[in-house]
Amino acid sequence: MKAKNKLWDWRLRLEHHLCPDYCGVVDRRRVIAFVLLTLIEILIIPYHFLLFYIMKAWVGMLYNVVHTLALALLMYVVLKRKVVFKTGISLLYILVFVKLAIDSMLCLHYQGDRDNLSVMSNIFIMFILAITAQSQQLNRTAFGFTIALLPVVAVAISHTQISVLFFSIKAVLVGFLMILYVWLYNWEPVMFKELRQPKQMREEEKKALHMLADLKDEEKDMAVNLLSRLRPEQQQNILERAAEQLKTSELSKKAWDLVCADLTNSERVICQMVLEGKMLKEICIELNKSESNITSQRSHIRKKLNMDRKDDLRRELEKRFYEARNSLDA
Repeated sequence: MKAKNKLWDWRLRLEHHLCPDYCGVVDRRRVIAFVLLTLIEILIIPYHFLLFYIMKAWVGMLYNVVHTLALALLMYVVLKRKVVFKTGISLLYILVFVKLAIDSMLCLHYQGDRDNLSVMSNIFIMFILAITAQSQQLNRTAFGFTIALLPVVAVAISHTQISVLFFSIKAVLVGFLMILYVWLYNWEPVMFKELRQPKQMREEEKKALHMLADLKDEEKDMAVNLLSRLRPEQQQNILERAAEQLKTSELSKKAWDLVCADLTNSERVICQMVLEGKMLKEICIELNKSESNITSQRSHIRKKLNMDRKDDLRRELEKRFYEARNSLDA
């Protein structure tokens, strides 16, 4: 238990160091990926040195030295916060991706089709890097990896025997498909448009909830009390969850009121839409206002919230909402 607590404390300290202003879910995923990928590189680099020494592959030895120096420099830059962490994790992914691409080309140059397994393994890891970058919303990095994979895969296929290619090509196709899948589930218009969330329930669903909560049921001959059919422990569980949900909802409402205390109703609506990730054009269409009007109101919001023009409005609102909710929950 002590070891677990120490590990947790160390992770929190690292998060605060790498993301001093704010650490959301995506940021935490990036920190975890940064730590694990760095550990993997620390283990793999000595192994590669030994392998290249045994094989007398001095070109490979040289590129491994260059990669090690580049990794050490990147660690220094990231840990000293010379760049923002999002840029740092992107650079780490790019460094590993380039290393794998060069390693694949060296394998094909020196071993030809005799080392097909190493090349396909490298390509598989490159796909994992692209998918991981996409899942962490590093969209430009993931797009660059996807484009860079095309020539790497093409060269690998050209050096692969036809009989082997028929069995290995499916992994490449699945890799590109998984990148597309992750891109789609991160794309807000696809994932969130016309979702039937609690505020958009149908009348039948509302009626079922009223029945379950044992509220006024005017059609007793057509429906029975669903709650009475449950065991006592199930009833208690439902009531506790409902109470917890109400408490959470009330806390969120109070926190939002604190954040937007000095804002007008229209400015609050704009802030809410910004938090939902809506772009300027979407806000203009929904509110039926011009871009200049919305831009002007956003400038007023920044002034009232004492924000700098360079600050990310959505990120700053998330941070302040999180802090306000924590202060109320304390």
